[in-house]
Amino acid sequence: MARVAVDLLGGDAGPGVVADAIAAILADPAAAGFDPDNELSLCLIGPDETVAALLRERSIDLDEHPSLRVLHAGDCVPMTASSHDTLALLRERDDLSSVVGVEAVRDGRVDAFVSIGHTGATVGASVLGLGRITGMGRPGLAVELPSARGPVVLVDCGAAPHATAEDLVRFAAAGSAYARIIGIPEPRIGLLSIGGERGKGDHLRKQADVRLEEEFGDAYAGAVEGHDLVGEPSADVVVVDGFTGNIALKSMEGALRWSVGVMAKAYGSFEPAREVLRTSHFLSGGSLLGVAGNIVVGHGASSADEVVACIRRAALLNAGSLTDRVREALGGFAPLNSRGELAT
Repeated sequence: MARVAVDLLGGDAGPGVVADAIAAILADPAAAGFDPDNELSLCLIGPDETVAALLRERSIDLDEHPSLRVLHAGDCVPMTASSHDTLALLRERDDLSSVVGVEAVRDGRVDAFVSIGHTGATVGASVLGLGRITGMGRPGLAVELPSARGPVVLVDCGAAPHATAEDLVRFAAAGSAYARIIGIPEPRIGLLSIGGERGKGDHLRKQADVRLEEEFGDAYAGAVEGHDLVGEPSADVVVVDGFTGNIALKSMEGALRWSVGVMAKAYGSFEPAREVLRTSHFLSGGSLLGVAGNIVVGHGASSADEVVACIRRAALLNAGSLTDRVREALGGFAPLNSRGELAT
C-alpha cells in the first residue's frame, strides 16, 4: 500500500485543481492509472474548512472513503515568495502545508508527499524536516524527458541553482539509482554542456567532466548537448546545475506548447497533440533526490491530470524504495556539506 499526502495549497490555479485530481482517483483508481491490487491511501493537506468545502462541491463524503483523510495546515508559502522569505517562513511557522506534509513523511504517517506549490518551500522543508542522505550535498530534482529512444533522467532541474562538481557527481549516483527504479538497469551518465568535446564549457563543466569520469569510468558517456536530450541521447542520466537545468526544462516545455498549437492548426483540434503529452514523462513531476523521504514536486501550472501523474510518481518511488536505493548509491562517497563542498 502507498500512503501519499497531497498539498492542497499552492499552485497557480488554486486548490480546485488538486481537489479535481483527488476526485478523479476516488471515482476510478484504475482509470487514473493505479493498480487496483495495490491499495492507495490519500491524505489531503490544507485548512480543514477549505478541504471540507472542496470535497462537498465534488460530492465526496469522507465517511464513505476510509482511504482518504485530512491533515490541517493553516497556509502555504506564497508562490511569489523570495528565497530569503521562504526560508524565514519555514523556520517561523509549523502550520505551512509544505512543513506539515514533510513532517508527515518524517513521522511515518505517510510514505510520500506531493506538492505543486512553491518549489523552494517544498525543497527547503524537505531538507530541514527530513535531512540529507549521507554523502549528498544539495538535493536535486529529477525529471524524466521523453527522448526518441526512451526516458532520460535530468538532474537537477531547479532545486540547486548553485551546484558544485561534487554535487553533480552525487546527482549522477542518485539519478542512476532512480533510473533503475523506472526500468533502466545499467544507466549511462552524461553531462549537459555546450558541446560534446572533452574540456569544453565553463569551469563547473570542466571540473565535473573530470570527476564524473573518475567516479563512473565507462558508465560516463561524456558531454551531452541540449538538442540531444529529447533526440538520440548517448546517456540515460544527464546531470547539470539546477539553474541551467531549469532553463533547459522550461525551454522544452515552451517548445512543446508551441508544437501543440501548430499541430492543432494543422489537424483542426488540440486533442491529438494533448493526448501525446498526457502519455509523456513531462507530466509526472520531479522527484527530489538526496533527502531521507519520498518527495514529488509538480509544476505550479499543473492540470488535474498532471497532479494525478505526480501522485502516481509518488507511489512508484515508495514501491521502488527510492530512499534506500539512493542511500546505497551514495554509500561510497565522501560526505559533503550543504554547499556541495567536501566536509572537513
